[in-house]
Amino acid sequence: MGYDTGTRVGREYPATPLVGVVGVVVLGEDVLLIRRGREPMLGTWSLPGGLLEVGETTADGVAREVFEETGVPVRPVEIVATLDRIVHDDDGRVRFHYVLVEWLCLPLADWSGKLMCGDDAVAATWVGRDEIYSETYGLGEPTLAVIEKTLKLAETRER
Repeated sequence: MGYDTGTRVGREYPATPLVGVVGVVVLGEDVLLIRRGREPMLGTWSLPGGLLEVGETTADGVAREVFEETGVPVRPVEIVATLDRIVHDDDGRVRFHYVLVEWLCLPLADWSGKLMCGDDAVAATWVGRDEIYSETYGLGEPTLAVIEKTLKLAETRER
């Protein structure tokens, strides 16, 4: 099987993996989720995030993306995980390929408390630790594992 070494820059069928940043925003025992407004994963619930911009650190990128999608200004605290998200099409070709840097983020103290969807999120909500496993949100095992790891990390930081 040959590889396409072209210089496509789009998100679909990229020539190289794209770097994404993801915010696991924690407020007490609640985690901030968004409903995606575009592919990949259109209409599904996930953690807020997006593509890193050229010249941007992952910390700056995750703060920007969380704010753009939810209106919540955050302080990135610590990288929790790095994950691969690779989606193949029906022919086995790589349709999407992201390397995701997942950050524990805390809302800034001066945040108004209002969620305001923007960018590619069509909904945003705070979800309690027990609710994240609900079929309502349909979160996959990798996302649930990162959320649990982040909540435990946040708990140890508070002690």
